[in-house]
Parts: sequence; structure tokens; C-alpha cells
Amino acid sequence: MKNSILTSFEPGIVQLHGPVGNAIHRVMEHRIKQIDWAKLVEPFRLRNEADNRWRCEFWGKNIRGAIRIWRMTQDTQLRSIIRKSLDELLATQAPDGSISTYPLEKQWMGWDLWGRKYVLVGLLEYYRVIDADVRVKDAVLRMTHHLLANVKGFENYGEHGGMAAASILHVLAEIYDLWGDVEAYAEAVRLTDVGCCHIHSLFHAIQAGMSPAELANGKAYEMTSCFLGLLEMARITGNKNMVQIARRYFELVAANEINLTGTGGLKDHNGEFWCNGAKYQIRNDCGGAGETCVSVSWMQYCSRLLAYTGNTVPADEIERTLYNTLLGGISPDYSNFTHINPHLTGDRKRAAGTQIADFHGHDCCRAQGPFGLALAAEVALMKSADGYALNLYEDMTAAGILHVTGNYPSSGSVCITLDCDGEFDLALRIPSDFKCRVDGVSVPGGEYWHIRRIWKKGDTVMLDFDFSMQRMTAGAYHAYRIGPLVMARETLPEGVINEQFLQKSGDLIDYASAGRLFCEENPMTVWFAE
Repeated sequence: MKNSILTSFEPGIVQLHGPVGNAIHRVMEHRIKQIDWAKLVEPFRLRNEADNRWRCEFWGKNIRGAIRIWRMTQDTQLRSIIRKSLDELLATQAPDGSISTYPLEKQWMGWDLWGRKYVLVGLLEYYRVIDADVRVKDAVLRMTHHLLANVKGFENYGEHGGMAAASILHVLAEIYDLWGDVEAYAEAVRLTDVGCCHIHSLFHAIQAGMSPAELANGKAYEMTSCFLGLLEMARITGNKNMVQIARRYFELVAANEINLTGTGGLKDHNGEFWCNGAKYQIRNDCGGAGETCVSVSWMQYCSRLLAYTGNTVPADEIERTLYNTLLGGISPDYSNFTHINPHLTGDRKRAAGTQIADFHGHDCCRAQGPFGLALAAEVALMKSADGYALNLYEDMTAAGILHVTGNYPSSGSVCITLDCDGEFDLALRIPSDFKCRVDGVSVPGGEYWHIRRIWKKGDTVMLDFDFSMQRMTAGAYHAYRIGPLVMARETLPEGVINEQFLQKSGDLIDYASAGRLFCEENPMTVWFAE
């Protein structure tokens, strides 16, 4: 990624073998490969989405998740599935360059622009990760120029104060970054200037001291997507003020909106709005909690901020969301991701429903979850100017570089073994919120611990994380954590034993393992009354 401090490895280099790696392979087999991809393309061919819904987003979201999972697994069957669906999607492009599910009389209304953005996201993902196919470049540019010729002011269209449509900012920035398209860049600059919303500028409002919950209507997912665009523009232009605003958004969301398990969103039935979630996470009268789309968009934002700035705190956030909310939101058969996460007080069950029946079982969060999982493989180990940065510690191999063992996060003892020779810097992310010793030496948290030396193949580094139980309080409630894992107490039907846990202490198991039956007879709780 140009102008970034950290960059991801080429596809197939980093392989995860721990709980996230296992989940990636199982989701690939039981979710991604089972999708009826022709059904996802059909609305683009028929252009019959006349009810202003969002079937238009499902192809782009699902293909992006599939591509990111292929990026790690290199599965040949999956690549064939992706290529076939891409060919079918490209065949729906109209002579004017448009690719849409909406009929002509409904174009630009509802979620049409949001859906077109996700088509572009999917196409760009294919071009960057799998194959720089000239057909894809041509389709993207034709589609983009058709949009720019017909839409005057993305922030004045669509849903949630225009944030949904204006979140195309990060796509326009990427198109300029790839091919130097001046029309895309001009609109990206304009959207940055107006702040991606017709209610007020999101970016100026954050700079002026407003909280995320006060911005526009507070819709978390779309808002974060707009700030992702600002971050991309900061990366491309080097504008320091943009960087400050992007970092301020991160700081405010992390402090005020993200709850103990690493997700955010409250207020409506589906938990989709910033609503001071860090404060209200102990309450049960704030609507649903923690839409998976919010969790994944937060992880994506953190991953880009990590890469661009080299600051480790966003990686702390990724780890917390990944090992608690995201792993916990996968259905037992690995075919689904929860739309909302259960409230953290009282006995609450997990639920694996979908949004609307006529979406053929599709759901925004079901489509988004695989992408979030696959992000882990890209941030786990990254390249720096002087060597490598290790951000996650579950068992992994990076061909010809290093491998990690130790069964993290079930264990706090990690062994890094070098698979190469040479002089370089090995930067180890030390989490902010639990102590660590590197080769027996206590090191400060919240930053990288750098080891620069002449390495020989077989050299090892030992990390010992303090995984003693931590007790946290909020109002009249308390909760527990071991390392990055939030602990929970669940109730099981008589005779049933839960064997999924990553951590166990007394009658507590980790949050991601609790409630795995997804039924009323298997509720769980995290915050306990004092």
C-alpha cells in the first residue's frame, strides 16, 4: 500500500493455524463455497430491485470476502468460483457502463449508489489481489465515469444523511491510486471537502469536537466507511490534517462506542448506531447490540490506520474484536454470522437470523463476516521498511520468514522461530492492557518492541503474556478478562458439555465459546451485578 508504514504480504505467504485460521477454512467450505453465486448476479441482470432494498450490496460484499479468504488459503476451487462469478457479473454491464440492480426509473434512489459502490469494491478487490485483468479495469472505469457523469453530489443521495452514497470516497481514492484517474480524484477531493454528508461535514464536526454519536444520524457502519475514505485520501495526499481527523475519529470511537467484547452499535433493533456504547453496554434498554457489519467495518478501519501510521493501538482493537465478537458471531455450522450480538448483562442467547426472507437467506452481516476474518491474515504479520511487524500471535507460518507457536490466545506463552537469515528489525506488538515479557525482560505495552539484529535461521524469541484473570467494573457491574479474551458464564441444557472454549476458569469460559448452541436453553452473561 503506497505511502504506508506497514504493508501486507503477497497472497499465500501468511497462514494462520489457530482459532481464526481454522474458522477461515471452515467458513470457506461451509459458507463461501455453498453460496448460489448465480442468484447473487441475477438482480444485476434483471434490474428488478424496485423496492429500494439492498440486494445490490450482496455480490460485492460476498466476492470481497471470498477473495480475501482465497488470499490466505490459495484454494483452487474457490478461485474458480470467484472467476466464474466475476465473468457473470461483468456480462451484466450495460452499454452506458452502469452495473446496477435497480430499474431505470429507480436509479440513484434508495440503496442504489451504495450497491454500485460495493460492485466497485468487489471488482477492485479482484484486480488487486487475484488478477490485474484489463477487462476489470475497463469495467471499473466505465462504471465510475457513468456515475460521475450522472450523480452530482453523492452526499445528497440515498440513506443516512447521504453517508451511504458518499462512502464511495474510499473507492474513488483507490481508483486514482491505481490508475491516476483525474475525474475520480476530483470527486474524491470534493467529497472530502464537503465531509460526505448533507447534514454537516463529518470531518469538520469531528475536528470541532463532536462525538461520533452526534454526527449525522449516528449510523455507525456508513459513517466509518466515510472516515475510511478520509484515511485513504490522507494516505494518498500526505495531508497531515486529514491524518489528525482520522486518528481523532478512531480515538473517540474506541473510547466512547466500543464495548468490552470489541463491538459497537446500539439504539435500533439491529444495533447499528453509535450511541455511547461504552457507557451503555451494561443496559438492556438501548435496542439491539453490536451489528457485525459495524464490527467488521471497525476492524477494517483499524487495519488501515495500523498500516498507514504504524501505531499499535488499532491492532489491539482488531485483536479484541476478532477473538471475542467475530469468532463468537459464527454459527455452529460455520454457514452464518450473527446480525446482532447479545447484550452483555443478564442471560442472553445468541441468534443467527437473517434480515429479510426474500433475500434468499442473505444478510449484510452474513456477507461481511468472512471479510473480517480474513483481515486477520493480512495484519498478523506485515512488512516494514526495516523488516517485519508481528501484530497477532496465534499459531502461524510465513514462508521463509518465521513461524509462531504456543496456542495463543488459549496460552500466553508464544514462541517465534525465524526461518531466514539476515539483519533486520523484528517489531513485536505489545498489547496496551496486559503485561508481557520478551525473552524474560518486561517490556512496555501500547507500542512495538523492536529487536534489530543479525538473525540466523532457527533463532527464537519467547514472549510470556500475563494471562492472569483481570476484573473490570462498570457502574454496579463487573466482568472478567484473560488476556484478550472476555470471559462469560453460560447455562447449558442438562447433559450437554461445551468443548469449544479457548479459555476456561472455574465456571467461566471465553465469550466466543459461550452460547454456541444459539438457543434459549444456552444463554450467557458477561457483566455481573455487584
